[in-house]
Amino acid sequence: MPNKAKQTQRIFLVVVDQSPELKVALRYACQRARATGGRVAMLYVTEPVGGEWLAVGDLMREEQRAEAEARLQELAAQAQALSGEMPMLYVREGTPQEELLKLAEEEPSISVLVLGAGVDRPAPDR
Repeated sequence: MPNKAKQTQRIFLVVVDQSPELKVALRYACQRARATGGRVAMLYVTEPVGGEWLAVGDLMREEQRAEAEARLQELAAQAQALSGEMPMLYVREGTPQEELLKLAEEEPSISVLVLGAGVDRPAPDR
């Protein structure tokens, strides 16, 4: 019987935002990663900074980056406890949709996007 090539590790990507559904999505991704030998990745997208004054824009960008890193570190500790492995962390500046698509192109190992479903609202009509 021929040897099977080692299957690549499945990466479960969670987009970090301020929604209450984030906790559900992160927990699910961690459970699936643990059960399947996969790994969790988290993407935090900051708002684009514009403006006429470069120094002010740089300061705003630094503050957003520090906030993103602090939030990701907090969530990474939870993810590690749930999945058994430190997640991959990504911080990008732009719109969430565009940065998600760019990351998916750059990292072909990302195989599953985990989105949270509303926990307090009824399902939409079909």
